[in-house]
Amino acid sequence: MKFELCKIDPYTASIEEVEEEIKRLKGIKEIYYGLEQSVKIFINSCYGACASPYFVGYNIYVAEAVTLQGQDIILFTNKILDDYLLNKWHLDTETHQKLRLTKVSKILSKTMVIYNDTDSLAGNSIVKTDDGDMTIEKFYNDNINNGSAGETLSGHESVNTPNKILNWSEEKSLYFAPVKRIIRHKVTKAKWKLKTKSGKEVIVTNDHSMIVFRNGKKTEVKPSEIIRGDKILCVK
Repeated sequence: MKFELCKIDPYTASIEEVEEEIKRLKGIKEIYYGLEQSVKIFINSCYGACASPYFVGYNIYVAEAVTLQGQDIILFTNKILDDYLLNKWHLDTETHQKLRLTKVSKILSKTMVIYNDTDSLAGNSIVKTDDGDMTIEKFYNDNINNGSAGETLSGHESVNTPNKILNWSEEKSLYFAPVKRIIRHKVTKAKWKLKTKSGKEVIVTNDHSMIVFRNGKKTEVKPSEIIRGDKILCVK
């Protein structure tokens, strides 16, 4: 299957031809969406199986490799998209002609990537910033005056913030990391409440990644994949 841009001239084509072309392009879109979803389900299944100690091929290192490879691909994709759209798009006259664009200016944004994942947490969840502890809802509201951080998906709102938020990595341990944007939106996906023995709890969507230590090895799992004995990363 080869993807092709619009095959008709929208300025001279009949209504019937335009409708037929729209139908063709929508069909291609659905094919690519089906391929994307099948690959996603397959990779998630490989990860879920390898991360489960009840699976005969259980190997936490393989599970972690799946998630790390996914993160690396996302970051690489971000880099490629930004490089083309910010540095090459305004010079790509061949594509401009195919799209029938007569005036194209250089994009001056810092990045064209809105975000990569839609993992969400409840508005009353506490986040630790370099300006103190607060709910994620207050964190958003306190930064509204900083202006929008750009368009997001329909129904989503985002704001800029100069603040940093507490993060963790094996290399840096605890550190305050810069925030690209704060996004607020309504969630219709299934949610999980996770509660530790110490009484701490958080409500997250079912596809949210959680950092746990299983058999002494750090890995990322979904809320539904947490098992008894997992130690969830949290701040004392």
